[in-house]
Amino acid sequence: MLDRRIERELLPMLKTYGFGVIPWSPLAGGFLSGKYRRDGEQPTDGQIFRWQPFRANKMIGNDRAYDAVDAIQALAKEKGCTISQLSLAWVMQRDGITSPIIGPRTFDQFEDNLMAMDVKLTEEDLKRLDEICPPGGMIVPFYEANFGPQPHHW
Repeated sequence: MLDRRIERELLPMLKTYGFGVIPWSPLAGGFLSGKYRRDGEQPTDGQIFRWQPFRANKMIGNDRAYDAVDAIQALAKEKGCTISQLSLAWVMQRDGITSPIIGPRTFDQFEDNLMAMDVKLTEEDLKRLDEICPPGGMIVPFYEANFGPQPHHW
């Protein structure tokens, strides 16, 4: 949700040719679980630091990322779910998505992730999320790939 550049060209092309997508790291290494907070010491034992230290620096201290998490957290609270459940529900309800790759470290995280299947997002919810994290855009340069228009066309 924090990097939606894939929606500009890649997802429409995959849909055109009948391919499904299995997105990697839909919770942005735990950042969309709400455990990383702008106002406190960051847990250094989380996924983002253990496996992706070069990406952690792109998020930790990024005010736009924290603004997005705060807004998504508010919507999750209104819907009676966790931010991770709302984030996973958003991914699962996207057109062309087969299934997100989840990576729970604990059984509690696994149970929380599974409960995302019960979260139903309305058109209004989706519009709010599009305002928070604009389609085709990026809040955090989390991924190394550049999904934007390419200078070479084959």
